[in-house]
Formats: sequence, structure tokens, C-alpha cells
Amino acid sequence: MEIKAVKPLVWNFQVVGGREAWREVVYSARLSGVPETLGEEEVFRMMVRNDYGSALEHVLVKFDVKMSKGLAPEFLEHRMASHTGYSTRYSRVDQRWGEEGGAYEVVVPWHLLGRGEDDPSVRGFWRVVEESLREYERMLEAGVPREAARYVLPFCQAVGIYHVTMNLRSLLNLLGLRLCVRSSPEFRCIASQLYFHLLDHLPLLRGLVGCRGFMLRVCPEEGVTGVRSGKPHPFYPPCPFRDPRSKIFLPTKGEPAPPSFDPSLAVRVQEELFRRWASWEGERGRD
Repeated sequence: MEIKAVKPLVWNFQVVGGREAWREVVYSARLSGVPETLGEEEVFRMMVRNDYGSALEHVLVKFDVKMSKGLAPEFLEHRMASHTGYSTRYSRVDQRWGEEGGAYEVVVPWHLLGRGEDDPSVRGFWRVVEESLREYERMLEAGVPREAARYVLPFCQAVGIYHVTMNLRSLLNLLGLRLCVRSSPEFRCIASQLYFHLLDHLPLLRGLVGCRGFMLRVCPEEGVTGVRSGKPHPFYPPCPFRDPRSKIFLPTKGEPAPPSFDPSLAVRVQEELFRRWASWEGERGRD
């Protein structure tokens, strides 16, 4: 029995209509009354900045994604999407698209990635994973249906595999929520990959996309101890926008607006975080 650690992964990303798909938003905006005096790119940016969402829904994005069994229900909370998933009722968990005898893939939790193999928590994790998968195989060999045997699979099993179709409005909503430091590490990894894929296909969005605080210029996480106030939470990365002395400070709803905000610096700081999150290389003590 082979068990393989894998990272959460986004692939086969595409925007229907390609790099010119943003013009669908402009066409819709013009139809609703936006004047011709505004240039096309400015119209698109205005639609995104002001969250005029009905126009954004005309752009469709498709991608494939792999995540742990545990994260899948959280991902599917983003209901404004169509998805087709890998079935553990009809396929063995070590099968991939009809291939027999593949490895069991698991997602190791972010907070264990930076620890050595001798760490007690790491050893315990792998012991329980192996026991669960051996029991899964024993049940199949005993003739138990796959849909029943799957009940012993561990939370970390990388069977959250979906082909997803989502409109741009819903994708921006997902990114705003899941690029926040409060999001779970695995979801931050997926959201960060989606962020870079999206900007590769629609570069006009750079500077407009990030966590909700960045996009709204005011953080909705008001009074959240350990994130926006008080001592930093030991398991969350520090919010890059919480320091009132910085050039990228973003107030919460109850705080006065800063005298200035450097959006270019904010983009650079965010993208540094997103690259680390997307790499799925945990660092003990930092997250």
C-alpha cells in the first residue's frame, strides 16, 4: 500500500472567452446605461470596484481542483457554482480515472508540514492514516461495498476532486473570503492559486482582487481578537493591514480611515503572502 502526500491543487484553469472575456462585462454595463464617455477598461474596473455583480456574472471561469475530504464541505459552501466530483461510491480511493493500483493521496495539514518526521504529532498523524487505509482495504477484500468502506477514510484523504464552473462574481466573492488570514490554510492555498490563475487570464484585475478588506478598503473583521486587535493569534499569519503606522493600514468599520493608502505596496505585500500560501510549504511557528 503506497501513501503519497500531495498539496491542494488547482489545474485546467480557463476563462470562457479567453483574455477578452472582460468585454462581456463592458457590453452588459453599456446595455444597462453606462455612457460611452467612459473607456472600456475603466468601465470594467468600475464594475469590479463597486461590486456591480450582475454584469460580472456574464464571465464564466472553469477549473479542476483537488483538496482533502475535510475541506470539501467548506469549498462547497460556495454554492453559486456548478461542480462534478470524484465519486468514492463507485471508485476505489486509490484509483484515478479508471487506473488501478495508484497511490492513496493525502493532504498533510499545514501546521505539521514544518515539523520533523520524529515529531510526535507527525508520527501520530501517519499512524492513524495508515490504520484507516488498511481497514478500508480489509473491508473491500471482505466484500463490503465501496460506499460503506469509505466511511473509515481519514479527513485528510485527497478525494475532494471537482470540475468547477463559476461566474466571476462568485469567484471574486470566494477570493475575498478565502484570501483572508482567518481562512483555513488549505483553503488559502487553493484561493491563492486561483488568484494567480485569474490574473494570468484577466490581468486587468490586478490591484482589484484580494481579501475583503483590500477590495472594500475597510476590513469587515471588526473586533476579531488575534487578527485585527490584541495579541496575534498563534495559528494565523498576521494580517498585513492591521498596523495603523503602515502605509497599507486598513481600518475596520469602527475605526477612522487612514490619511493615505498605498495600493501598489498593498498588492506586493499580499502577493508575497499568496505565493507562500500557494506553495503549501508550511513553516513551523509562522502559521
